[in-house]
Amino acid sequence: MSDPSLKPPASTQPLRPPQLMAPAGSGGGLQLPVTAPQKLNSNGSSASGSATGNPRNKCALKPGYSLMNWIRLCNSGADLSGTGGRVVPVSRTELARHNKVDDAWMAIRGRVFNVTRYMDFHPGGVDELMRGVGRDATKLFDEVHAWVNYPQLLGKCYVGPLKENETKPAKESPQITNVILQPPEIVPRFDWIQQRSELTLIFYTRSLANPGLVVRRKDLQQLIVRVLVQQNWHNFDFQLTNNVEWPPKVAKIGLETGKIELVFVKAEAEPWPTYGTHVSNRLDSSRLHDETFEYEVVHSKDFNHDSFELSLQSVGQEVLMVLPVGYHVDIEVPLEGRVIQRSYTPVDHSYLRLENNLSSRSECLHFLIKRYPNGHVSSHLHKLEPGSRVHWSAPRGSFQLSDLTAHRNILLLAAGSGLTPILSLIQPILKRNTNRIESLQLLYFNKTTEDIWLKEKLHELHTDDVRFSCTNYLSQSEDNPQRISLELLTPMFLKNQPERCTYVLICGPSGFNTAAVDILSQLDVSANQIHVFRG
Repeated sequence: MSDPSLKPPASTQPLRPPQLMAPAGSGGGLQLPVTAPQKLNSNGSSASGSATGNPRNKCALKPGYSLMNWIRLCNSGADLSGTGGRVVPVSRTELARHNKVDDAWMAIRGRVFNVTRYMDFHPGGVDELMRGVGRDATKLFDEVHAWVNYPQLLGKCYVGPLKENETKPAKESPQITNVILQPPEIVPRFDWIQQRSELTLIFYTRSLANPGLVVRRKDLQQLIVRVLVQQNWHNFDFQLTNNVEWPPKVAKIGLETGKIELVFVKAEAEPWPTYGTHVSNRLDSSRLHDETFEYEVVHSKDFNHDSFELSLQSVGQEVLMVLPVGYHVDIEVPLEGRVIQRSYTPVDHSYLRLENNLSSRSECLHFLIKRYPNGHVSSHLHKLEPGSRVHWSAPRGSFQLSDLTAHRNILLLAAGSGLTPILSLIQPILKRNTNRIESLQLLYFNKTTEDIWLKEKLHELHTDDVRFSCTNYLSQSEDNPQRISLELLTPMFLKNQPERCTYVLICGPSGFNTAAVDILSQLDVSANQIHVFRG
């Protein structure tokens, strides 16, 4: 049974710092056990040898990790417990497994908390909090600051009650791995708001759900909106009250919140009694596998000696498509009476040299494509003139943005045109407010200097945000040719260094991807810390 004190308060008031009664002479503050057992002498001095005489040994917190920042995180809806909101009994054996900085549980007075996300908020520092991780920390907690209202401070981190080990798992007790690996299905929830001249359709998914979007216009009052989330398509068929202009003024996806907003300008500026009506249903993904969308070329221009820019819009401007981060489309071209496909990931218009009228058009998708001498698809696309038409698939991919949530030091490995899915990740990661990123390193591999894409743009990103860095490696450099190697990656995975990378994203030719994964396995990087983008 769950402890009633751990349930969220019924009040709608925001969470406030708990009221604490600190012993005289102690410097107040909220924290968990910070040292090995420490006792105060009768004269108030510390037996711990602390230079300050304070057994709690506070350390300076990084910017963005104050108590108020922790309270905001608790109120953000983030899954701090890692159990998807379910209360799961935890055995001592299970508790002991969660004893790492990036997977930290502790028990206090019979209650187990996932303190992974609390690490950088702990006033005593990460090392001190780690003393209680993976075990029952009640005694340690009581000796240091038993007065702290930990159920309120860590309520959103609650996993479940601590139970004694059993010879056999109880049938009615779900395994914790099942809870994490089988999250409940996300069904988008619809809402709407209006101003006198605008109508906004809103779809709520879930934080970091990384949704995709396809909007098709039937006429000025009929729209079909499809939301892609967790590999499932959800269809909303709208009959609006009055006409709206097309395309939408705004089509925005909040990656952290999972909130989708479509803002339409009303044909006539006046209040509507209601948005209209709609019918919603979940679509059969297998039925959509062969569905294609017809687009036409609106811009084509050489980018360098063997690459080109390509911008396309839906024929008749009937469709607006927004891909999930890290996803691609399969573009089809004819070849000798049959159709062949290749996967391409769109890039943001800011990376290309586009005219203003193209960069501002939300219905356009932009690509940066490498032309291969024997590549039938890339050669065909390079020859297309404005007005030429192509077909491509619905968005495809398997990347889960939520996989990065717990990681603050991330490594990106890209080779050649494999840079395009990596580009889609950079801004979402750097702009993340929950568990802010500390370092995002890109290692970019090419043959020669002339092959490097977006060198100046990537340098500008570093200038704007020093947490991001890009290092170029050239396999045919005359001075110092370099390829991906164990020697090159080892410094980024040294044990006990704060900047150690804990997640890696890879995209390049198949040989490059295989070599990267092999090297990472030698460095003891587990499979669940790696994502390889594959076409």
